Order: sequence, then C-alpha cells, then structure tokens
Amino acid sequence: MSRARSKIVVDLTALATPGGVRGIGRYIRELALGLSALPEDALRGLELVGLLSVDWNGDFRVTHDLGEFEDRHRASPPTGADYYSWAYRQRLALFRALRRIGADIVHICDPHATPLFLRVFGIRKIVTCHDLVPTRYPEHYMGLGDGGPFIGKLIERRRYTGADLVIAVSEATKHDVRTLLGVPESRVVRVYNGMDVGRWAAEPPGDGAAVLRRLGILEPYALYAGGSDFRKNVEGMLGGIAAARAAGVDLTLAWAGNLEPRHRAAVEARVHAAKLSSAVRLLGFVSDTDLAHLYRRALAHLFVSRLEGFGFTVVEAMASGCPIVTTQGGSLGEVAGDAALTVDPEDPVAIGGALVRLAREPALRSELEERGRRRAPRFSREAQARGTLEAYRKLAEIDAPG
Repeated sequence: MSRARSKIVVDLTALATPGGVRGIGRYIRELALGLSALPEDALRGLELVGLLSVDWNGDFRVTHDLGEFEDRHRASPPTGADYYSWAYRQRLALFRALRRIGADIVHICDPHATPLFLRVFGIRKIVTCHDLVPTRYPEHYMGLGDGGPFIGKLIERRRYTGADLVIAVSEATKHDVRTLLGVPESRVVRVYNGMDVGRWAAEPPGDGAAVLRRLGILEPYALYAGGSDFRKNVEGMLGGIAAARAAGVDLTLAWAGNLEPRHRAAVEARVHAAKLSSAVRLLGFVSDTDLAHLYRRALAHLFVSRLEGFGFTVVEAMASGCPIVTTQGGSLGEVAGDAALTVDPEDPVAIGGALVRLAREPALRSELEERGRRRAPRFSREAQARGTLEAYRKLAEIDAPG
C-alpha cells in the first residue's frame, strides 16, 4: 500500500519536440488542461506534478498547475529539434529527475521515450499507448532510427510490457496491447481521448462562405484533415473521390494539413496520376476557426485510414455536425459509432458509394449530423481527465473520494 498521498508526475516534456504539434502533443495538452480543471476534492490522496523539461544531468522544471503550460510554459518546437535526442535523454536522465522530485508514479504520455532504471528506485510507471501502428506495419514505420523491423518490435513490446499500467486510448488499442504484446488484462485500462467538445459544437465566428472563397474550395466537397503516411490511405481517398465523380457527383476533396515539402510533392504526384488535379485542393495548415467552418459546410468528413488508435478529427466532425465516411480501421468505427457510414479502406468503389449516398440522400445526411452531435460529448476533456485519474488511483491503490 502506498503512502496516504501519492505523487504522480505527468510527463509534459514531449510538448517541446516536433511531436508536440502532432497527435501525441494534442493528447498531452488536452489531458493536462482536463486534469487542471478538476476540483480539488477529486484529487484527494494524489499530488499531481507536471514535468516541463529535463536535461542530461537530471535537472528539471516542474509545475503544480498542469494547465499553466498553456500560457507560460508551452513553447513551440525549436527549429531543428531532434525527436530522437529528446527520447534518448528521457530514457537515460528522467530517472534522476524523478528521484529528486520524489515521484511515486510517472505517467509517460509519449511512449517513444520510456525511461530506464525506474524499478531500481521504486518508481512505478504508467504508459499511454496511442496505437500499435508500427507493430502492425513495421516495414512502413520502423526505420534504422527505430531499430529496424525486428529490433523495433522488441523495443515496442518492452515499452508496454515493462509498464506497471498501460492506458489505451480506445478499446481497439486495448485489444491490440493485449493480443499483440501479451500485456495482461489487469494491467491495461481504456481511457478515451478527450477534447473541448463545446468549442467545436459552438458556431464559429465569421462567414463560412467567405472562408471557402478564400481557400478556393468549391461545394460539394469532402474534407480530410491529417497527414499522408501509409496508414492514412491516400490511394483509398483519391479512389473514392474518383468513384463518386464517375457516378455523377461533381465532388472535390479539401485536404487540410501541413505536409512537409517531400510529402506534399508525393501527394501531388498521386493526384496527378489519378487525373484529379482539378478535384483536390491541398490547403496546408488551416486555423481551428477555418476548420470548424469547413466541417460545417462539408458533404462529409472523409477518413478512411487503415488503422488509428483513436481519431481526434472524428470527434471534431461529430461535434460540428458533419457526417462521416470512415472505416473499421482500429478505433474509427468504435469512436464514430452510428454517426458514420463505414466502408472497407481497400475498396474505393465502396468509399465513393458512401459519398454518393450522402450527396443524394439529404435525410441520411441530416440523421448522421444529429447522431454525431449527440455522440461527441462522450469524448469530453473532463471525461478523459476523470478516467485518467481513476487509472492513477488504481496503480496508487487509493480509493476514490466520497
């Protein structure tokens, strides 16, 4: 049994890396803000500390207000920031900082930097598993920097089998942790990702039609927001758009996402090869306000990924009242529930057929919009924070207050 008040260190250091502006960074920000907003009595028996930075000597910066980083501690990733250097530093130096802090438990929010030597000093470890995409597709995601496919899989297994508790962000991810890695049921809990659903549900400021004109988007359009790596299934998206157009729906694809130059060039080549140059608009980075307008005026949010651990944009779309065409790839069907049409990611004709249905069946579109608005609040920031707090209590062996 742990002492009456357990000190939980929440590792926020990944926010100062290139990963801080991607999905894991979003997870960390939403969790920190959610935990900071909980009432004091919800924390009874626990002391939460946010870890902001660690250097090679184990010197550190912390905050006792996990939401404080938003204004005072959150830094943009430095130019040329090396994600691998950060990860190696965390592995080799984090234990020194945690000893000085007096941590009982550390929550590793970015699993790519799981520290060594913690068990030697009696510090227990919670690791969040966002997905097991590298384990399922090692040839696409495990390069030399990750140890290659064979060593990379062993490293991935160690990240989670060595944890005292794993937080999986969906039931699909929890299933993968148990079946692909063999982590016992007793050491895996599911806590859905959360966000400020109300912000996406609220009407955004400005004129949506003016946003479309400024971005050069013609209606009707399907909206995708994200990257272009293998699991995102660019060929499936483009094939679906082509199939819908062949069926008589003059549909375009609006793609929001800041692609690196070489990735953008590869996407442009695929678009050209598919003869869709006039039907695809690569928008680059768009603000959340613009994105909210894009969701509201889109025929559908098109997200036909092969595998996702959660899918933040699915919740954004639901809260915004945007119908969804997605797949059962990992968690996507689980998160979208009855607010989406689900298709086989490898069947572009089926993808196109779902888009055609939404274009020609306004009643179906309205029904999916309403279902999404009702479903989105399940994935609130508060729900994520409370679920994570229960995971902390589980490991600390402290009963919930009241």
